Amino acid sequence: MHRYYLLTPFEQWAEQLWRQAGIREVGQLSIDEVAMRLSVWVHYLSETSQALEYMGMRSILIDKRLGEREQWEDFLHELCHVLRHAGNQTLMPKSFCESQEAEANRFVLYAAIPAFMLADMKIPNRLDEAAAWMADRFGVTPRLALRRLEQIQRRIFERILWEELKCQEGEAGTETAESFIAICDTAHNTDCIARL
Repeated sequence: MHRYYLLTPFEQWAEQLWRQAGIREVGQLSIDEVAMRLSVWVHYLSETSQALEYMGMRSILIDKRLGEREQWEDFLHELCHVLRHAGNQTLMPKSFCESQEAEANRFVLYAAIPAFMLADMKIPNRLDEAAAWMADRFGVTPRLALRRLEQIQRRIFERILWEELKCQEGEAGTETAESFIAICDTAHNTDCIARL
């Protein structure tokens, strides 16, 4: 992984979850493997995916009408609810429910394509090729792979910009980062951050 990429506390939690469950390789990222290691029951039904917990028994209902990759992503989303959230969302205030959904969506990115599994992999330089490669390698939809790559790029850019600002402040006081621009052309760009 890029030396400027820093994990958020939530991403650290997600990676620690995988490590404690003994999930260390991409081949272990599957519904059956994760459910077994985390003691979660999985049921496939012809209805929208959801998470349930009753008397300490954690269950995830997966929409069997979805493709395999969409089922995996739904499973991870619902897994976050089972592991981190409590209560019935139909009875919660809208803002609280939205907060839980946003956290579950972030968890999908971190759990489906963990940074520690990317660390030693050779990823294609072009963003479109990298997204396709990650989708195939990690068994996720191309849309999710692209979102994860863009998230990683933003974090790297933010960190580089922060380091540059700290350096400039030390040298000249109050200079800004006007000399930097993010270039994120998903079709043609090979280098996502350039210094002007």
